Amino acid sequence: MSGERRTRPAGAAGIRYAQCWEDPRAIEDALAVTSDDDVVSIASGGDNTLALLLKGPRSVTAVDRNPAQLHLVELKIRAVERLGYEEFAGFVGARPAGERLRTYGQLRSSLSPAARDYWDGNPDALAGGIVHCGKFEKYFGLFRRRVLPLIHGRRTVRRLLASPTVEDQREFYGRTWDNRRWRLLFRVFFGKFLLGRLGRDPSYFRYVTLDKVAATLLGRARHALAEIPIRDNFYVEYILTGNFRRLDSGPPWLQPGNFDELKANIGRLRLVRAGLTEYLSSLDPGSASRFNLSDIFEYLSEEEVETALREVCRVSAPRGRLAFWTLFIPRPVPESLKGQLRPSAALEDKWPAAARAFFYGGFRAWSVRP
Repeated sequence: MSGERRTRPAGAAGIRYAQCWEDPRAIEDALAVTSDDDVVSIASGGDNTLALLLKGPRSVTAVDRNPAQLHLVELKIRAVERLGYEEFAGFVGARPAGERLRTYGQLRSSLSPAARDYWDGNPDALAGGIVHCGKFEKYFGLFRRRVLPLIHGRRTVRRLLASPTVEDQREFYGRTWDNRRWRLLFRVFFGKFLLGRLGRDPSYFRYVTLDKVAATLLGRARHALAEIPIRDNFYVEYILTGNFRRLDSGPPWLQPGNFDELKANIGRLRLVRAGLTEYLSSLDPGSASRFNLSDIFEYLSEEEVETALREVCRVSAPRGRLAFWTLFIPRPVPESLKGQLRPSAALEDKWPAAARAFFYGGFRAWSVRP
């Protein structure tokens, strides 16, 4: 980096999610991306956009109204393009590395001016590894450092993560993990107040009417820790340890076996700063065929959801598919669009019960009627 060194916290500057927290297996299952598809994907941390890129679509457009999220994804793209795998994994923070600022210096000139300015002003986020710099990741870091040690020691955490079968996992959870301190401190830390202020944003609960947010999340956490195989659950592993022990079973974009394919496909990805409806309204009919919409409809009114979905139907190619997650708000097909959107009952029953990320209450997998 050149010139005056400016420092501002990455979270305060706008990176809410340095990673994506929706299981890519569900999205891949629902969208069934092929080489004929043009994908629209909510950018967020970029991980699931990159996972879809690995499926070899014709194009992927990552959309986000938050410029900081796009700066994050852009830096991940440049790291994929210009680094070998080991240096890449170290630079983003998935492996130890001592010279991340030097590596950033190699990537800096390839960034857009806006992204370069952003990252020049966030050297601490670069030095710590960019997969850890989001507000949500810092929230989990606070839980891991300050709360978890009051409940369980590192040995207990390692034993849970080493459970060889779901039966062993379930037994260990009931006998050892699920104690009174776990239930009490989980409810406090993951309640609506702290989750809204430290992990997400209070405005994200604008349309949530559920009273028992913490109790609901505790039940979902119990399911993830006791019923979903934990040995390849990189979400739980990251929350409890702060990183990924085995990248070959980590997020798809970080798996060493996927790196060459990711590098070969990275040129098919472009970034657009816009809200979803704003971007879709600029497209012609038939412009896209697959839509990864993250959990965006959790934060919109019913009217805004219906408007966005109407635009999806308008721009979708025949037999298009869309997928999104719900946290606390069900979001069924709007009455006015029931003739155009067809839910997949099989996929919606399968996920999120089998998803490795425990937060979500529902998964929507819909096709657009021709």
